[in-house]
Amino acid sequence: MIRLFIDKTKPIWVSFFLWYNEFGDYMKKLILMGGDLASGKSTFANMLGEELGILVINKDNLKEILGDTIKVTTREENKKLSVISFDLMCYLLKKNQKDTIILESNFKPYEMEVLKKLVEEYNYDVLSLVFRGDNKILHERFQKRLNENRHYVHKSQDFTNIEDFVKTLEELRAVKYIGEVINIDSSDFSYQNDIQIVIKITNFIHK
Repeated sequence: MIRLFIDKTKPIWVSFFLWYNEFGDYMKKLILMGGDLASGKSTFANMLGEELGILVINKDNLKEILGDTIKVTTREENKKLSVISFDLMCYLLKKNQKDTIILESNFKPYEMEVLKKLVEEYNYDVLSLVFRGDNKILHERFQKRLNENRHYVHKSQDFTNIEDFVKTLEELRAVKYIGEVINIDSSDFSYQNDIQIVIKITNFIHK
C-alpha cells in the first residue's frame, strides 16, 4: 500500500514534494573527489564548483574551521578532528535535498564504506574522480606545501621520510570507489585544463 503524504494544513505542492521525494525516480548527483595526497584535488574541486555552480564540501576546510575553535596539540587529537570533519560531511550529504554536491577528501576505506551506505539510503547517483600520481613527485609537492602557509591542523604529519609517505598512499589506494569512476593522472596539473574531463562531469550531472 502506497503511503500518502496529505497534510490539509499545507499547500498541495508540499504533499506532492513529499511524495516525489519518496517515490519519484529522480536521483541526486554526488561527485566524489579522492585519491592521493598533494594531487590537487581541492583546487580542482573548487574550480569545478565555481565553474558549474555546484556546492563543494572539502573535508580539510571543515577541519580548519573546527581547528580554529577546538585547538588540537597531539596527533591523536588531530585524528579525532578528522573523524568529526567526516561526520559533518555525512550530515550535510544527508540534509541535501535535490542539488548536485561535491565531496572532496583523502577518503579512507572505512569512510568509503559509510558513503556507500548513505548514497543507497539517500538515493544518490555517484561519479568518483580518483587522483593518482608519481610517488616522488607527490612527495616533493607535499613537502613544498608544508613550507607554505598551511593551516596547523594539516601539519601533524610531515612525512619527511618518503617511505612513510608512500605507505600512506598505498593505504589510500586501497579504497574501492563507488559509482562511475574516472581515474586522473595528477603527476602534473594538465588535467585541470582537460576539457574531456569537464565534459564527462557535465554529462553525468545532466543525464
